Amino acid sequence: SSIAQSSLIGNIQSGFLTMSPEILSALINPYSGGAWLWLIEICIPGYNVIRHARNPVDIVYAGVTYTKNNLDLNLPSLTGDGSIPRTIIRVAQDADYTLEDKINATQGAGGGRIKIIRAHEDFLDKFIVELEREVRILTADSDTKHVIFRLGIPNPLLKKVPLRRYSSKICPYSLPGLFKGIECQYVGGDTACGGKYTDCLDKGNEVHFGADLGLDPNVTRV
Repeated sequence: SSIAQSSLIGNIQSGFLTMSPEILSALINPYSGGAWLWLIEICIPGYNVIRHARNPVDIVYAGVTYTKNNLDLNLPSLTGDGSIPRTIIRVAQDADYTLEDKINATQGAGGGRIKIIRAHEDFLDKFIVELEREVRILTADSDTKHVIFRLGIPNPLLKKVPLRRYSSKICPYSLPGLFKGIECQYVGGDTACGGKYTDCLDKGNEVHFGADLGLDPNVTRV
């Protein structure tokens, strides 16, 4: 009803554009005319945002240009096997493999996100937050033609418990990035550690040795 539609329009989050009746009609009526477009914004830590449109020509949406690209989106669907639904996006490589270089430099775009935008060709000047969704990048890979992003939320069932391997001989805190860290607590002048108990003794830091001396030294256990 018109009352229900007015209520829907009035409930749009404050600070964003309220959907006009024309946009709502285009959204819910497949015969309203005009084409719907897919736009994406790829946010990789340390790099500028990369914007692409699934279109043969560049698209200007809300005043920002999205470069044409033969990208493909596989939106998540329930499989019935209990797996967490994922979104797969394939972005066509450019001649210089620019995007591939970025994901290689960041170990698969670690910590990155992709914003997926649904835009109507008749309302490209409108910024409509309800038609945008930002999703975490889980993995990124590439072949000769595409960069492939796998999006979604991490599966907690794939997380190791405990989170590290336990050893009787080698301290995990000796690894780069953990040595002199909050668990290691060594503050001396040495710049590296071999990870053995004798190394901790030599450094006077044996109280913080992170391996488990009581384990069978012939095995490594999880």
